[in-house]
Amino acid sequence: MMRLFNTKEKYEGFSLVEMLITIVIMGVVMLTASSTLTTLIKISTVSSNKTRVRSESEFVLELVRRTVRNSNPSDVYIFDSSDVRVYDPGTNEVLNNDGNPQSPAVLQAYTNSLAENVTGNEIHFRPYGYESWICIAYFPSTNADGMGYILKTSAPNLSNNQASCFDEDASKYIIALNSEVVNVLSFDIAYTILKDSNYLIRFDIESEPTQWYFAEGAPVKKVVHRQAVVSTEGILW
Repeated sequence: MMRLFNTKEKYEGFSLVEMLITIVIMGVVMLTASSTLTTLIKISTVSSNKTRVRSESEFVLELVRRTVRNSNPSDVYIFDSSDVRVYDPGTNEVLNNDGNPQSPAVLQAYTNSLAENVTGNEIHFRPYGYESWICIAYFPSTNADGMGYILKTSAPNLSNNQASCFDEDASKYIIALNSEVVNVLSFDIAYTILKDSNYLIRFDIESEPTQWYFAEGAPVKKVVHRQAVVSTEGILW
């Protein structure tokens, strides 16, 4: 027996208008989700970068706490060479601004240690039991990126030649204490003489992450400030 199909049977489906409305709704949902995810990624990156800034600042301050404390105040010198020297990260050298190895301005900056409560950018000290001196300083970069670096090096026999510690002609290994993702804006050093003739030295670091996704007017503070106060432990007889 032959079966006859009902040619009048109706099929259910979506109209063109319904499809367009669905596509618009899905597009709005996907756009919102994408924007939210992008914002979360940016916030996470900013948070990680600020944590990196804090960690590197604390590393520098812990270094000076451990080393400067074990120095005699007579072996601590603070200088201001911020206007006469720069750092070239490409060659890892500290250069004089005018290119003169025997620049009078550079030699003048190291003639005498700064007076009490006068701010400098460079400290030289010799811990107890060490023949070598340690030098820690802040210099702006020679690159156009506006970066600033805190550098550390060591050198022997600086008692009569403090200017040679970061000398560009000296064969020393200079270590940058901050990475390229952290820009040091300033590194200020000053001291106060205590009653027992020891030095109370103040270190102030201002730094910021180099990667920042927020606009200048965003309610998130970009600059990180850290401070340490260290006293020398000279022994008086």
